[in-house]
Amino acid sequence: MAKMSSKDKLQYSMATLGASFRLAVKSVKENYGEEGVSNLRKTFYQAGIELGEDAVKRLKIKDKGTQAYHRIVEEALEAFEVEHEIAEFSDTDYVLRIYDCPHAKNFKSPEVCDVFLELDKGIVKSLDPQLQLKLTKHILRGDPYCEYVVRPERSIP
Repeated sequence: MAKMSSKDKLQYSMATLGASFRLAVKSVKENYGEEGVSNLRKTFYQAGIELGEDAVKRLKIKDKGTQAYHRIVEEALEAFEVEHEIAEFSDTDYVLRIYDCPHAKNFKSPEVCDVFLELDKGIVKSLDPQLQLKLTKHILRGDPYCEYVVRPERSIP
């Protein structure tokens, strides 16, 4: 048997994680309804706050906000070799387009992505309570890419 490349191992791990997470969200919804899914979102949001705080320390980030979020996200995009584009980037506005979203590919359900996205929402809040993250386009909802928009709360419809 041929040895798997690092890239193949990563893809296998992501597919397995995706299947497991789909099953977990499905089980929570079936057993606890929308309230259970809502609680799961809250748990992921809180975990995102903790991830953001940990990333700030680990990466020794001084300037928070969109600059910090980009630095954190950039690390993941590079690690997963994600095809992406930064459509907008300033101190208050950040728009990231992901063309081959590994989460969409592996979660296969918009609802599962919505739960997982709470991690990013929590990360953004940990960096600047005035900022908000919103997914304005979503591959699994028929768009050509996923679009993460980070802006001050009042400026995202």
